[in-house]
Amino acid sequence: MMLQFSTKTKIKIFFIIIIGIILILLDSFLLKNNLEINKPWTSLYISIFYFTSLSIGSLFFLAIQNVSKSGWSVVVHPIMEEVGSFIPYGCIMIFIILLINGVGWVKMFQWMNPNLYNPILKEYDEIIAHKKIFFNIPFFLIRSVVYIIIYIFFYLKIKKISYTLSYHYSVDNYKKLYLYSILFIIFLSIVSVFMSWDWIMSLNPHWFSTLFGWYILSSYLVTSISIITIISLLLKKIGCFPLFNENHLHDLSKYLFSGSLLWTYFWFSQFLLYWYGNIPEEIVFFLKRKELYHSIHFWMLIPNFIIPFFFLISSKAKTNTKIVFMSSIIICIGHYIDIYHIIAPDIEHKYEKFGFSEIGGFLLIFGIFIYILLLNLSNRKLDIPTGHPFFEESKNYKYPHMK
Repeated sequence: MMLQFSTKTKIKIFFIIIIGIILILLDSFLLKNNLEINKPWTSLYISIFYFTSLSIGSLFFLAIQNVSKSGWSVVVHPIMEEVGSFIPYGCIMIFIILLINGVGWVKMFQWMNPNLYNPILKEYDEIIAHKKIFFNIPFFLIRSVVYIIIYIFFYLKIKKISYTLSYHYSVDNYKKLYLYSILFIIFLSIVSVFMSWDWIMSLNPHWFSTLFGWYILSSYLVTSISIITIISLLLKKIGCFPLFNENHLHDLSKYLFSGSLLWTYFWFSQFLLYWYGNIPEEIVFFLKRKELYHSIHFWMLIPNFIIPFFFLISSKAKTNTKIVFMSSIIICIGHYIDIYHIIAPDIEHKYEKFGFSEIGGFLLIFGIFIYILLLNLSNRKLDIPTGHPFFEESKNYKYPHMK
């Protein structure tokens, strides 16, 4: 059975997008005489990065399943592929924002101010000036183009091979899928680190973290698993995903549980090193957020660690659709807060507050993301026999310890 992307649903999505645009314009109008000139762009940047990162995380999760030759997950592969369908759109939108920053129309990145590199000027910053080899606009944009090309290339390649394999089994196609999945994991482990340095950490060029790239990677991995779980459960409920059952749900829940623990491990590791070292250039990251958002760095542990940990710790809870569904939504919300608190304070740290622009930016990008996702899902069948060699294993999969 194919998902019906009805006109009524499209109208609802367009309504969400229009509300988002109105809220952004309203906030821009209210702030036109204010110093928060970057705020509308900040809200868009945060939301675009959030949905792009979870799409990349979904492709990463799919590649992990291919490389590990996991049989249980084949039924869920179409969902993973289509969640990744936002990658080209999100990457291009991010590059547009980076480009308008590069030409000086928007000033989100502090280091793009040329006065910081001139020693005869009052604004001269010695720390930033010493990083000029890395912090220069042409090289920055070139690196961003490289990241985007790599992501789009692997998305298109893996999806094409996987889609073909779903209908016609071929040893060559399966080997290609395995090879490209390995290459994507290798490239992602390198590119994601540099991407997080460029697109997020460089917003505050005085601050650095050796764990930051892995912290971000763990964040969009667990967020992508959450959205995959949510979509699978919704499609199952409306009868479009009949092969998905509690055994598959149990394994997705295990990934949700372990992914939350992984993110918490990196969160704790970074905080512990900074607290123990007590170096002013490093702890300013936490002090700034404590001042602005009342220790949001600690409150984030509730949706991102405590709730998933206690909700999903038992095997029985991992097959309870209501518990898993709510846990997944809470994790998605928690990691949006995480991305927001990482990005926003370093752009307009003196003035940045959550408001109409942030809500509008989220609704706008969420609407575009959902439209692309549903459009892609409606163009493929989710319950047909597949040519994947592990399809029968996935179709008849039974978790060994489940009664």
